[in-house]
Amino acid sequence: MALISAFATPAELYLLDEPTSGLDPLMEQVFNREVARVAEQGATVLLSSHILSEVEQLCNRVTIIRAGRMAETGTLADLRHLTRTEVAFSTQGQDPGVLTGVPGANDVRIDNGRVSFTIDSDRVTAVLPELARLEVTGLTIKPPSLEELFLRDYGDELAPAGTRGSREVRS
Repeated sequence: MALISAFATPAELYLLDEPTSGLDPLMEQVFNREVARVAEQGATVLLSSHILSEVEQLCNRVTIIRAGRMAETGTLADLRHLTRTEVAFSTQGQDPGVLTGVPGANDVRIDNGRVSFTIDSDRVTAVLPELARLEVTGLTIKPPSLEELFLRDYGDELAPAGTRGSREVRS
């Protein structure tokens, strides 16, 4: 009911805290359309949510807060450049082990003809010629999800909360 009244009156700013908590999938779609509608009309929507897939889908800028301080802020594309992209492929006829020497390929793993590795997001295009030489039969390139970006800030238990500097990423 609160969401209906929130979107019933035009506003310049909508503050929404965990707005889809308790909504069924059909109502989540309605909510997503309403957020898109008011944003297209020029409104600012500030969304606080622990449902990171929802944030990834709805938001054009993201701020990750840790211990009450801004840990990261920027567009999702900008934040993705802060961590590595996962690449996985299958090959026939070529030894995928040649990738172990490719600059930028990290954590190379070979399992039953399927090769996976991580690479800095800005170096993905540089590794594609190497993959072309391997007669790739299947390829998956997966940029980091917002959850992975979030865990990068929250998952590091060695760094006490508040000791990481805040930063804004600008393109």
